[in-house]
Amino acid sequence: MMQGPLISADELKTVIDAPNVKIFDVRGTWASPARALPGDYDAGHIPSAVFLDWTQHFITQDVAPGLAAIADEAKARASFMALGINEGDLVVLYDASSHMHAGRIWLAMRHWGFENVRVLDGGWINWKNLGMQVSTVSSVPGTGNFVPKYVPGLKLDLEEFLALHDSACVIDARGAANYAGNPDDPRSGHIPGALNVPFSAMLDPDSGTFLDADTIVKVLDERAPGWASKPLIASCGSGYAATVVLLALAMINKPGILFDGSFAVWKQDPDRPVAQMHAP
Repeated sequence: MMQGPLISADELKTVIDAPNVKIFDVRGTWASPARALPGDYDAGHIPSAVFLDWTQHFITQDVAPGLAAIADEAKARASFMALGINEGDLVVLYDASSHMHAGRIWLAMRHWGFENVRVLDGGWINWKNLGMQVSTVSSVPGTGNFVPKYVPGLKLDLEEFLALHDSACVIDARGAANYAGNPDDPRSGHIPGALNVPFSAMLDPDSGTFLDADTIVKVLDERAPGWASKPLIASCGSGYAATVVLLALAMINKPGILFDGSFAVWKQDPDRPVAQMHAP
């Protein structure tokens, strides 16, 4: 069992050929339409990586991705099986979108009891920039045998969030513009009381890797005063960028909870309040 939520490119390089290491390429985009990017995988990926379609695995179906919750037990079991994940494996996830797609799968796997899962620090872009080996040979998984086991305390649905958010520190991981909202759109903005800590503030702007633990604490102290003394809930647009904050919190051994669906779910009820923040 490796420790911590991340694995570095150098660490992955040393274990990449081990039979119990399963690597998954989770590249995708939120650009309309939100979708996985199998063409990017076909053009080049980490050797032995299997493509993981984030719109199909560990997510409820028949609803837009922005409103889709983490999958139930039956769907999670089907994903573990289809992806060839077994008890005792080390799973490594990577993407090219600042860890948010990989982070979502990391959270979903842990929610269903699979603990030995790590996100590649810096993702595909850092791997490539470091000159690490790249392959165009597709890998096909076998049939996995991992049996999901529900782990409480990692995510909240709307009703659970409503019960807890007044006593918690709610961190909104979106960029400042989305947090502020559009004055011409009264249903844009943020959940009242949520504090803006953009996911990008957790990352080195050059390499895309996570900042060190001490710097992460300083960022949180500056942007979310009092964060350390309350339960921590991470939110964003739909529950993806928030997982980057949760990865950072895991680095400093602070528990955090995902508001699954986040602002996209919150704003569905027109009577539910929305806050905006604009420069004078």
